[in-house]
Amino acid sequence: MMRQLIDKSKIYLYIFLLLILLSLHNINLISNIDNYFKIDKINIIGKVDKSLSDDVLKSLDKFNYTNIFSIKTYEIKSELEKFKLISEYKIKKEYPSVIKIELKQTDILAYYYDNNVKTFIGNNGKKIKHQNTITSGITQIIGEVDIKKFLTLKEILEKNGFRLEDFNKIYSFKSLRWDLMYKNKIIIKLPMEGFDDSLNIFKEFINNQSLKEFKIIDLRIKNKIILL
Repeated sequence: MMRQLIDKSKIYLYIFLLLILLSLHNINLISNIDNYFKIDKINIIGKVDKSLSDDVLKSLDKFNYTNIFSIKTYEIKSELEKFKLISEYKIKKEYPSVIKIELKQTDILAYYYDNNVKTFIGNNGKKIKHQNTITSGITQIIGEVDIKKFLTLKEILEKNGFRLEDFNKIYSFKSLRWDLMYKNKIIIKLPMEGFDDSLNIFKEFINNQSLKEFKIIDLRIKNKIILL
């Protein structure tokens, strides 16, 4: 009887040791699997400035060495939305350990001064401050700026065959009216409404006349052109 009890005790001991070994093995296995799916690279692709790419990578650094399954896409989006120079982005998880982010940088359309701070307007409709951008060739807006109305004006100009760069300065008035400085030569006074008709008149005029002798073209009265 004593021999049988000893044998049973050994069996229980072996089973206990086996369970411990299996547990250690499982812990190591889980740890290895977790390490396998930890992010070890975030790739930024797309035509963006290196400074922007570096800043984005720096902001995403906190996701490195995190399990790729635990990161939610909205967490990455939240970081990208902080960069107003970004107009579009696509996020893709490449298993087991890479995140690929495709970025598109917004075009700078114009600039103005907001409380003496140079402020740029991107094609994405966002205000961009403290951006080291050369302003040569970029349209300046003078006066109060409503970005939505400015983008509408830009669309109307382009629809009528003009480029924003054709106008060195755009003057914005509280009356919701615009004056345009055309190629640093002449001021175009637009009405509050009916931009299309006024711009068509102006287009026909510059196609048939020299602008050298004029400083102002007043189009505020419908179907009339006043030259000064």
